[in-house]
Amino acid sequence: MVPVELWWEVLIRAPTKDVARSSCVSKQWRDIVTNPSFRKLHHDRHAAPPKGDVPYALLVSTDSVDGESVSTVFPAALVSPAVMTGGFHAPICRVSNAYGYHLANVCNGFLCFASWSGGKVVVCNPVTGEKLALPRTPPLEPDLVFASPFTFALGFSPTTGAYKLFRFADHRIDSYALAAGDGACSGWRQHPLSHPCRVAENTPTVVVGGKICVLTPGPVMVVDVASEEHRTYNPADYGCPWAQVAVSGFELHGRLCLVIRTHTDIQFWAMPVEEDNGDQPWQLLYKIKDDTSDVRIGNRVFRRQASMSAWFDGETHALCYKEGYDLYSRFIGTTTTTTSPAAPSLSQTEVLSWDCKIPLPVTPQSLPSCKWDIYAGYRPSLLSPLTFASQQINDDDDDEDDESTSFVHNLLCALRHQKSLKRAS
Repeated sequence: MVPVELWWEVLIRAPTKDVARSSCVSKQWRDIVTNPSFRKLHHDRHAAPPKGDVPYALLVSTDSVDGESVSTVFPAALVSPAVMTGGFHAPICRVSNAYGYHLANVCNGFLCFASWSGGKVVVCNPVTGEKLALPRTPPLEPDLVFASPFTFALGFSPTTGAYKLFRFADHRIDSYALAAGDGACSGWRQHPLSHPCRVAENTPTVVVGGKICVLTPGPVMVVDVASEEHRTYNPADYGCPWAQVAVSGFELHGRLCLVIRTHTDIQFWAMPVEEDNGDQPWQLLYKIKDDTSDVRIGNRVFRRQASMSAWFDGETHALCYKEGYDLYSRFIGTTTTTTSPAAPSLSQTEVLSWDCKIPLPVTPQSLPSCKWDIYAGYRPSLLSPLTFASQQINDDDDDEDDESTSFVHNLLCALRHQKSLKRAS
């Protein structure tokens, strides 16, 4: 009989998806895979992705069900013929949160859900189905709550092994360490900003290595997760004013890929944010003709306002771009030569075309509250968010978010007291 220790050594070297499936092989393997110590060791071994690793993209739909926001998570390999022509695909998981929650960003194997109302941020692992509510962020000044958008982002530092939650709001950054791997003190910390952080609304941040990239149509702010220091990089030359573009982004071969939508084309720019040697040069990778139609009213042309997202599909080796209910793809191959800093930049006049355009189903009128989008940067993990539960309970002792829980507790105490009085009489 093979010793348990040997199976540990075998399974800990296997990819996350294979390990998750192995729990169905036998009870012994299931006991190993569900062991918290094994999950932590497996996560630490695979936390730093190998060179050339391509993260997955997720399709997340959120609907209001019985007063809750229910998010259903699917793999987003939409351009794969097997997916487009196949039958029904079961979701990875379903996550129920309070009404008004949305997916803020993706970091490794965790999904970070937040609410504009200032409720607790919820971290979920779709593989294990476990989630954890983190302590409420410090309140913003009343004039900042509705004056400018704010966003949350979960980040990870490969050098320290620490996960941290950040909130970016106008002139300040708030941070909270989920794991004190770097010796940081618990609780929320505040960092002032000398210049306002004008985040792009409804645009998730991008996690590249140990950095969080906050996207705007203009400068890009990059925050180092370990040191919590930030740096602002000037934008590339898009060929038009910042106010006239829309922005998205994703990780491409260890670099930030910024996606810019202008009136005429979709531009893909890359920058190595992991290197801290001054202002990094932007490299134009691709410029693809925009096939979407504008709206003309009289002599004026208006750009159709539609959500946009982009990612690199590792299965088909194609750039994918979604705008509204249209999905576009362009094959670029498996090589990373075009994303190397030493590679020559694309000519500003060279414009490519999409390989294919796929019309996506329109949200039916019977589901008015259903919203969906595609999020890049997902790398499956076995680490449970409950690993951080003991710390967050201590940090949450003074939290006022559980007002309803406190009320129910007082109500139960009153009922018990009334019951004891009846017994005494």
